[in-house]
Amino acid sequence: MNRQEINKSIDLVYTWVDGNDLEYQKLVNEYSEKPMDLNPERYRDIFQLMKYSLRSVERFAPWINHIYIFTIRPQKPEWLDVDHPKISIIHHDEVFNKEDIPTFNYNVIESYIHKIPGLSDDFIYLNDDFLFGSEIYPEDFYTKDGKVLIHGTLFGENLGWRIYNKKNDIVGLGLIEHSPLLIRKDWWQKMHEARPELIEEIKSHKFREGTDVMAYKLYRWYSLKHQAGHAKAITLPELLKIHSFHKITNNLKKQKRAFKWLKRKQPKFYCLNDDQGDNPNLKVVKIVQEFLAEYYPGKSEFER
Repeated sequence: MNRQEINKSIDLVYTWVDGNDLEYQKLVNEYSEKPMDLNPERYRDIFQLMKYSLRSVERFAPWINHIYIFTIRPQKPEWLDVDHPKISIIHHDEVFNKEDIPTFNYNVIESYIHKIPGLSDDFIYLNDDFLFGSEIYPEDFYTKDGKVLIHGTLFGENLGWRIYNKKNDIVGLGLIEHSPLLIRKDWWQKMHEARPELIEEIKSHKFREGTDVMAYKLYRWYSLKHQAGHAKAITLPELLKIHSFHKITNNLKKQKRAFKWLKRKQPKFYCLNDDQGDNPNLKVVKIVQEFLAEYYPGKSEFER
């Protein structure tokens, strides 16, 4: 596969929700059973991060073929040009089994992404708080001989402690896992078939549970365990050269330092994770907004 062929074949999928939507909030309250179900960090969109993420795509990865935004009906970003030929809004009820909707569990939502109609065989999956900070190429996701590069492991481990704890849950590796993922649709389906009981269990959970298998973690394990001849892990030292994970907290001093550092580093990939609790520090919010507006000035072609 040469560069031109790759450029024409890679789509991009975002998962997104507008937590400020009053109808959505009513639905969440209707199904919620415990306080953590209402955690605002899971739903709010105070920075409109996907808008800036799309600006980063336009600026740093214009070779992306088509962009799908996967969300609950009838939502769509109010700033988005929904008629843009490169954008498609896909609602959960177009893809999910009827018994699995509505869901507020992103683990369930992610398990369905490979079933989006028209999606390319290989696609990049991003959460809406993932952004590109410098030029991105297909070669950032493939080796020279065509193997899929797997982000988010320490040293490419795929056995024992990497996968399971005593409850047979998929074990996380912390901050390094908040990175983009190149997904092969057929691998994602075969991953389901490799551990169907884990996928089926999460579908019964309307909200995230601590015991949920996370599909993107299961995919890393499946790729390195069962597609070893066609996949290669990016080790932690390699990943840290191109990727950054940042928690947005209410500590103003630390946030000022962190965003100055991000401006200097300009990583290929980075994640801005909302960790501000129930009462975001408005001074921190302003710092983040100013950083995004400065890093990605001007509207993208995807905005109204």
